[in-house]
Amino acid sequence: MSTPITFSVVVPVYNEEDTIGECLARLSAQSDRITEIVVVDNNSTDGSRAVIDAWRSAHPRIRVIDEARQGLVYARNAGLDAATGDLVARIDADTRVPPDWARTIVEFFAADVGEDWAALCGRGEAYDVPLAGRLDRWKTRLHPLNGLRRAKPVTEVPVLYGSNMVLRRTTWAAIRDRVSMRRNIFEDVDMGLCVGDAGGRNAFLRSLTVGVSPRRMETGMVPFVRYMSFLPRTFLLHRRFGLAAGAAAIYVPAISVTHAMRLVVLRSYDSRTGRIDPRNLLRGGGSDRVLP
Repeated sequence: MSTPITFSVVVPVYNEEDTIGECLARLSAQSDRITEIVVVDNNSTDGSRAVIDAWRSAHPRIRVIDEARQGLVYARNAGLDAATGDLVARIDADTRVPPDWARTIVEFFAADVGEDWAALCGRGEAYDVPLAGRLDRWKTRLHPLNGLRRAKPVTEVPVLYGSNMVLRRTTWAAIRDRVSMRRNIFEDVDMGLCVGDAGGRNAFLRSLTVGVSPRRMETGMVPFVRYMSFLPRTFLLHRRFGLAAGAAAIYVPAISVTHAMRLVVLRSYDSRTGRIDPRNLLRGGGSDRVLP
């Protein structure tokens, strides 16, 4: 009989008192597949730690570590270093995993007996957003990997998606000293490219879908475009000049136009009536998403 696969989930946290409880509830409900949940508190100043400690006291599979150096990359590395599972997932504190998420991941890697895949990622769909299905379809159509994603259930992709990604622990060991600690790049894209640079392959499993926060959707245009400029910069860091040019010339402008239209819809939506009211555009806009 083969040894069961152990599975760790790493959750970096910085001031997420409103979301971390739901995240941990969904993960804890899958304890038959999840060996441990490693929560990394990155100097939270709100009530996040109290929420985390309450869940930890009731669920021994949850353990908490502190990372004093501020920044998502530091919190991520601390969690991945501390994880003990054969597989290590990294999600966000506001990620909502579906009931079959852990089972799907463990079964995927169990079936990969030849270890053809070093890492895995899936999709993210925004929750609590009006017209969410239509907005997600717009985003999917514009995604540079959209054609590959439709081709078959599992496809090879050059990058990973931070809200819904899994590495073999051996993969993390192979790329640990390769990943960048810069704050002005996409750290998940960087990780995926590092996997390829180390000779590994990233799998994209279309059916592996999680709920993600709509906060980025509510970001104003200037901070959103500034944030999206991280993508071509990440490709340039890895000397992927073709991908960088495509991202800068096609993807970033296209997703920025989509974001502008999406922003109009979100800011004009009246939650009380369930209708679009252009007068709501006069109210204050959203704020940039806060990361560890």
